[in-house]
Amino acid sequence: MKSNITLPEQHSVEKDLALLYGVMLGDGCLSKSGRAHFIVVSGHMNDDINFFKKILPIFTKIRKKECKISYKKNENTIEINFSDKKLFDIFREIGMPIGKKGISLKISERFDKKLYNRLIKGYFATDGCLVITNNNGILYPRIEFSSISKKILTQTKSYLESIGMKGGLYISHQPNGKWNTLYRTQFNGKNNLEIFRSKIRFINPKHEEKYKNWKKSG
Repeated sequence: MKSNITLPEQHSVEKDLALLYGVMLGDGCLSKSGRAHFIVVSGHMNDDINFFKKILPIFTKIRKKECKISYKKNENTIEINFSDKKLFDIFREIGMPIGKKGISLKISERFDKKLYNRLIKGYFATDGCLVITNNNGILYPRIEFSSISKKILTQTKSYLESIGMKGGLYISHQPNGKWNTLYRTQFNGKNNLEIFRSKIRFINPKHEEKYKNWKKSG
């Protein structure tokens, strides 16, 4: 990844930064308030707590400052939320928008393709889904991503196809006055799932647990 901002321990940080960038593409947000530059990742209190415990040390490693998980019990959500101008500027420079991400969201060209597996791993952890459907007693898996940005799903699909997966890109919901077109890219079947788990891997424990339950049932 090329950047004008100098990172400490550049080579060891690149992979971690790509992973966190992927996380931010899904459930992350950059925001400014006065002189504060906030980086926020949100998740479900029950489903994502173990995942947050895995990425928390990565944020701490890059910042060289401790991070904490905030609990919003009345909303059943959790957050990693802190102000860090240097890391904020890094994310901003490599293409993360401030505020709502919207239909123009895409994977930054700043990332070398060798880092895409880490980036997609982080993106899937927050915005991807492992779906298991029961068809007459047979459990069929599929990997899928949904977004109002067709661009990011096109990029994701292209990379996953480059590692041997086979999938499609579809319109999930048509637009109306309240929302934009929702797109979905999905990769059906056991072979696609096994390729994804082997070459990308799951960092969110809920996905690994679902995979193992499917294997036991299959």
